[in-house]
Amino acid sequence: MTDRGCSGAGLGLRSPHLREVLRDTPDVPWFEVHICNYLGGGLSRALLHQINERYPLSFHGVNLSLAGVEPLDAEYLKRLRVAVDEFNPALVSEHACFTTHAGQYFHDLMPVPFTDEAVRHLAGRVREVQDRLGRQILIENLSRYYSYDESHLSEGQFMAAVCDEADCGLLLDLNNAYVNQCNLGEDMTRFISELPLARVGEIHLAGFTEQDGMLIDTHGAPVCDAVWQSYADFCELRADVPCLIEWDANLPSFEVLLEQREMAQNIQDQAQTVGAERA
Repeated sequence: MTDRGCSGAGLGLRSPHLREVLRDTPDVPWFEVHICNYLGGGLSRALLHQINERYPLSFHGVNLSLAGVEPLDAEYLKRLRVAVDEFNPALVSEHACFTTHAGQYFHDLMPVPFTDEAVRHLAGRVREVQDRLGRQILIENLSRYYSYDESHLSEGQFMAAVCDEADCGLLLDLNNAYVNQCNLGEDMTRFISELPLARVGEIHLAGFTEQDGMLIDTHGAPVCDAVWQSYADFCELRADVPCLIEWDANLPSFEVLLEQREMAQNIQDQAQTVGAERA
């Protein structure tokens, strides 16, 4: 098991590519996995151990329902704690959303109103998760397709307040922010300016699908030019944050993922070079 941290541009590792990565050992600095797919043991978990012998890992969750009103799933957290202790991932992250309500599981990431009450509720549950895992986690901003009338905070203000009250980190998904800008008319530049940049521990880059005049965060296409530019702009602020290429639907060949990863790495490297020259 490697104890190295995550740095540079990594890739989201999906099951169809596990054996290819083990066979070819590509030049990728780190991988992120959807950890809920590995909590049951079995062959995939054994293969993940082999991956972890060569590469640092990041654990990304989608099932915790951090912002839900039902009690946190104690059994899920117990299994997650076992996996965290077993693999020692460099990063652990979850979404600032809810996925369950009244015993029903939604196959989507549902946003919450941006209110002071929601800040306190979400922050309290993040603190509980961190206590149970024995470590800090990152929370991720969502792609959203509607806004609550109750919201009196902007998304940036909301995320900043939750991170401060929970003392957690932030996973900044730039594609999600771009989707929200296009669909809801929100200002992406303002959103990023309101975030606590020192708490950003990871960047996600992904692609979307256009449907009926809206952008849908499918993670099923290459990163678009506007999101690449947003990433370059962010790197002018902080070029040391590990960045991840996410691709889940319409999974391409691994070579395509490597090309996307190299583009992200080149942007980060260029920003670091410029920063060093200015210093």
